[in-house]
Amino acid sequence: MADRKRRGSPFSGKRRSKAMRGEVLLDDRTQRRLSRIRWRRIGAVVAFAGAIAGLIALYLSPALRVHEVEIGGATTVSAADVEALAGLDGASLLTADLDAAQSRIEELPMVKQATITRAWPQTMRVAIVERTPWAVWQAGASGYTVDDEGVVLERDAPEGAPVIRVSGADVGLEPGQRVDQDAVALARALMTRVPAELALSVATFEWSGGSGLTITTDSGYRVVLGDSQDMDYKLAVWREIEAQLGRESMTGHVLDLRFGDRPSFQ
Repeated sequence: MADRKRRGSPFSGKRRSKAMRGEVLLDDRTQRRLSRIRWRRIGAVVAFAGAIAGLIALYLSPALRVHEVEIGGATTVSAADVEALAGLDGASLLTADLDAAQSRIEELPMVKQATITRAWPQTMRVAIVERTPWAVWQAGASGYTVDDEGVVLERDAPEGAPVIRVSGADVGLEPGQRVDQDAVALARALMTRVPAELALSVATFEWSGGSGLTITTDSGYRVVLGDSQDMDYKLAVWREIEAQLGRESMTGHVLDLRFGDRPSFQ
């Protein structure tokens, strides 16, 4: 009877005491496996903490701080002004806000576009595209040099630049401000398209807020185009009217193309 009791009891000593207290009993193999899992988890946590600490140390380290800002493409713009506006000296190459720096640089009137790239480990490169003078926006006695987007520039216009004469507006403009962008874009397009499509040259440009852009041709008649909408249609109507009336008979008259399929000739 006593032997049967000893053989029938799976527990002895400490294991029997744990069993009596309700604790979970695991065999040695399972305990070793759980121990390995526990140590792997501890190792992963330590490795993650080490990586975070390394990144923080790298961020704070001078090894990846901007020590040099290279400026390219700045001929009329001051490179010192560009560098100051960029505000990148001493910044981290990892976290520097390049979009914000580019926007600040593009606030300079002569800067059309700025692009910033990282040159590891300690350099930022700033590429500048400057605005190019294209025309004169003539408001009374005041003439303003503008580029092909209508931005007022501090430079003089090139010799032979188109002159857009303005009625009753835009006096006292400052560099960086814009004149009517559509008028400038339309004038630029007409400089190419009128000679190519009508075998005429544009002698003068005039602009007002009410009627938009008006040109005078080298044949001595004026054409009111208004804005740049439906330019293909306007030029086709112009070509057809000139073919019907004859170029010579249009001299001294005004062709108004602002109203779509209702052109007028006076």
